[in-house]
Amino acid sequence: MNSMGLKKIVLNIILSFVNIFVSLVPIKKNQIAFVSLEDNVLRDDFLDIYNHLDTSHYSIKKVLIHYDKKSVWNDFLYLLNCIKQIIVINTSHIVLINDNNYVVSHYKRQGVKVIEVWHATGAIKKFGNAIKRQYPINNYDYVIANSDYWVEPYSLAFSVDKNNVLVTGMPRVDHLFDETYKEEAKKNFYLKYPKLKNKKILLYAPTFRGNIYKGFKAVDFDSKKLMSLLDEDTVLLYKYHPLMHNIPIEEDERILNMNHENTYDLFIVSDALISDFSSIIFDYSILDKPVYFYVPDLKEYMHHLGCFVDYKKEMPGPLCYNEDELGDAIHSNERYDIKRFKTKFFKYQDGKNVERVISFIEQLIKEEV
Repeated sequence: MNSMGLKKIVLNIILSFVNIFVSLVPIKKNQIAFVSLEDNVLRDDFLDIYNHLDTSHYSIKKVLIHYDKKSVWNDFLYLLNCIKQIIVINTSHIVLINDNNYVVSHYKRQGVKVIEVWHATGAIKKFGNAIKRQYPINNYDYVIANSDYWVEPYSLAFSVDKNNVLVTGMPRVDHLFDETYKEEAKKNFYLKYPKLKNKKILLYAPTFRGNIYKGFKAVDFDSKKLMSLLDEDTVLLYKYHPLMHNIPIEEDERILNMNHENTYDLFIVSDALISDFSSIIFDYSILDKPVYFYVPDLKEYMHHLGCFVDYKKEMPGPLCYNEDELGDAIHSNERYDIKRFKTKFFKYQDGKNVERVISFIEQLIKEEV
């Protein structure tokens, strides 16, 4: 038996034991829990939902950890976190999660309602139960989505009834429809980086290759070659997926590492996006700016993972297979129908997604446990 299998057996024995005692404690009707392995503080959708909840009416619990499977110590912290999860999840009326959750899938108690607030606005690549994974996702009750397009893919990925994929819109995209937010973000960014004020800003934000068990890597990309093809007043800002934070970036005066900056702020100040299979393409389309798709491994990627969208048909920009093609596409600046793409994948564009989510939570909490 390998060490991973042994760890899982130990984890299940401990959680099963804890769960026996937790099952004797009644579910608290007004308790709402936020559970995440993505971060140790509330961010993005979670923060927006929390800020709009009338916390005087509810008991709010948070089980938050940035879990990185890199050491025995982190595994121990994850075990402790799972014990806390099982206590909080199985005594809460409503549980909000934003990633795949082992405890919910294996130990969720009847009467607890789980809402998946997935950490992306859509999904180009297949994920969840649509691909081979270590354990099947189970016991999620509802999933928040941006448009009717996602009803079938999310139903499959999360094993949720199609009627329970709720097209309310993701709360965090409200900011991209908010002119005040955008102006403030722009002002703050240029105060911090005054040298970028009159530059043409390209944002490079690819998704990861690999997985959490085999490790993460970046697609090969010669950023210096690309910059040699572009005008001197053009700069390239890197914004890697959080799972790629350890991958080095070759910087120079026109290539800057912006992994520490807010993604939406970088959207707002950029003139165009270079990406691939990342879900941020959906968010970026809200701004009606050009998108370039750098996909040298398109065939291989689609063969191994597959896509929830017809990639070649739907992507609102040129597909580029090397740096020369990417440079040519940026120079030609051909316009694509980004508004059609945005309309297809965002049912609501009124900046009121968070209000719809809060309304659903308030309605759900009135139900009997």
